[in-house]
Amino acid sequence: MSIWSRVLAGLIILASLGLFILATKTLGAHRNWQKAVQSYDAPLEKAEKDRAALEDGNPSATPPVPSKQDLEVTLHGLMTGRGKVWRGCTVKSVDPKTLQLLIEVPVPDPHQIQDKMLLYLFEEAEPGNFFGEYRVTGLAEKSVQLAPTTTPPTKKLFDQQLARIQNTKVNWTLNETLPTDRHDVFRGYDQAQLSQMMPGVPPETLQEYLRDGTDAQPNDPADRVFDKKYERLLRDYVVYFDELNRQIASLRDQIAAAKTDEAIAKKLQADAEKEVAARVALIDNTLKPDLAEVQGELALVTSHRDALQSKLDGVSQEIQGTLKENKRLLAEWTALQFAAAKRLNELIDRDTAEPAPYTGE
Repeated sequence: MSIWSRVLAGLIILASLGLFILATKTLGAHRNWQKAVQSYDAPLEKAEKDRAALEDGNPSATPPVPSKQDLEVTLHGLMTGRGKVWRGCTVKSVDPKTLQLLIEVPVPDPHQIQDKMLLYLFEEAEPGNFFGEYRVTGLAEKSVQLAPTTTPPTKKLFDQQLARIQNTKVNWTLNETLPTDRHDVFRGYDQAQLSQMMPGVPPETLQEYLRDGTDAQPNDPADRVFDKKYERLLRDYVVYFDELNRQIASLRDQIAAAKTDEAIAKKLQADAEKEVAARVALIDNTLKPDLAEVQGELALVTSHRDALQSKLDGVSQEIQGTLKENKRLLAEWTALQFAAAKRLNELIDRDTAEPAPYTGE
């Protein structure tokens, strides 16, 4: 065998060894991929079930899981008449005295917000705060300046609103109109879930949401029963907030009037207190000394009057005694006069009588 034949044979052996190693690695990779494919069967089956669940929904779950078709119908209903919505907005600054806001609006570009437009501000959270109705007062390329149409009527409520704005850590949504109330939005939730979604709502109001769509009860109002089911009264939030703003404005007017009346009353009270102080000073400085002098004179007059009264009583007693004695003397004098008159009459009768005829005896 020639040298070249031996070299060729060696190369063939080396190539065969390399091909053998590659074939071995290929078989190992094939086995690993088969095992991997088998491990994907369970996740694929679960994913298929999840896809079917999302597609068909689960009405028996709590809360019920709507189907894709239900979500499309709901989305269409929610989109109908809702107006424009700007999502992903962030608060850049807030005026602590007026609650005016500078809001960054990332999309769309341009944001298409108009001057003096009314916007309703919500947090993008579950549950999220509602910050009220704001009016556009300034526009920039990527931001808007907003001023509240109404502010909380008391300092406590104002501070609470300011704290909520300053402590927000999520993006905001700007709505052109308030959301429309619907029966199907909160159906299927339990009381704990509703309490978390609507903090601060009274328990009796939560009961309306819990019972919405359930079997009617005998004591339910007739206008709330439809096809033997209880349906809560839908709320027009625009009307509710307008009425709330009207009441706030009325309360502010009443508070302003009360403060004005209080100021007038305090001024009148101050004037009255000054007048009382002047009268007291007049009494203390003038009338009381005059009164003391008059009282002293009255005491002298009273003492003199008592002395005169004592003398008068003595004179009266003397007069009474004199009158009594005069009455006695008058009686004696009268008796003497009658006696003298009688005696005089007797004497006159005797002197004037005719002498008796002489009988010679």
